[in-house]
Amino acid sequence: MSFAQRPRTASLTAALTLAGAFALAGPAAAQDAVTIGAAAPLTGPRANLGRYFKQGVELAVDEINKAGGVMGKPLKVVFEDDQADNPNVAINAVNKLVKVHKVTAFVGPHFSVAQLATQKIFCDNAVSVTGASGVPVTAGGCKTVIRNRANDNLNAKALVEYARAHLKLDKIGVLSINDDFGKAGATRVIEQIEAAGLKPVAVVSHNPEDKDFSAQLGRLRDAGAQMVIMWTHDNEAALIVRQAKQLGLNMKFAGSTSLSQPVFVKLAAEAGEGALSSSDFVPSNPDPRVQEFVKKYEARTKTETELYAATYYDATWLLAKAIGQANSTDPAKIREAFATISHKGVLADYKCLPNGDCNNQINIIEIQKGQPVVKTTVRF
Repeated sequence: MSFAQRPRTASLTAALTLAGAFALAGPAAAQDAVTIGAAAPLTGPRANLGRYFKQGVELAVDEINKAGGVMGKPLKVVFEDDQADNPNVAINAVNKLVKVHKVTAFVGPHFSVAQLATQKIFCDNAVSVTGASGVPVTAGGCKTVIRNRANDNLNAKALVEYARAHLKLDKIGVLSINDDFGKAGATRVIEQIEAAGLKPVAVVSHNPEDKDFSAQLGRLRDAGAQMVIMWTHDNEAALIVRQAKQLGLNMKFAGSTSLSQPVFVKLAAEAGEGALSSSDFVPSNPDPRVQEFVKKYEARTKTETELYAATYYDATWLLAKAIGQANSTDPAKIREAFATISHKGVLADYKCLPNGDCNNQINIIEIQKGQPVVKTTVRF
């Protein structure tokens, strides 16, 4: 693993010649379209994330079709609502995609609990390209799942290494939400702390939709935590850092992508200053590919750019490239094509490992003057 500043100069033209990279030449034919699916949180408490997800997919589909489509045909996408981390709804969504819409490839579900709950449905019957970061997503033997974000092990390891190597902090506490996302993330963080030869000074949790975190913060303070690594959602993370500031606690906060999401930045306000996160994407990243994506996404949607939009923009392009390279919609052939794909996307330079993990880098982000700023990129 190495820490290296992401290069700040590169040729936009070379980095963004997506049509050439995908060899999708010529006008899209008028015959039947190639249809892919998308399982996204379109309703429920995470519907705002689903909006970014959907807009990222639609932007990619438009670009792919302008570049000639896939296998000489237009690319079409059909969406089903998975309600984020609701396994039962996700099962219904993937069932519809595979059994009703007859798709053999789709993007999502994004939340690890939903992704794992649906793998029995789509494994061997369809290819899923997901941003779900839970380690088990690509470790359970499903041969047709592809991941285009760094997994939680890489996220946790990068945060622990940054705390020790750059900040010289070794008294680390862990605070997580008591759901599948938080439990899995906390486990990874604890494993990485112990792998560094340390023990977490305290491990505490909170329940979903809690508003008062004074008890958990008091335990972390009493344990002497210099840094608290959080694995919780953006709203809760913002409330935690605000309450820590109100209590006069001098702890450094770090955590998952939640601590650089727009909701966290806005809700945390001044209390979020200095918070660290590991994230695949922030719109302030000076990388030319990121800035070109931000420009066209915001021009199209009139909204700020966000991780889900970039993740599923890349996922759609990756899937289109694999289908084109396989010259087939057969899931086994599509999955085989991922073994030879290399692609310069918005999140990363992708190259897929045999287990389906295609992204082996992560950014360390710090909130500075109300903006997420890339401090370094960690490559594994």
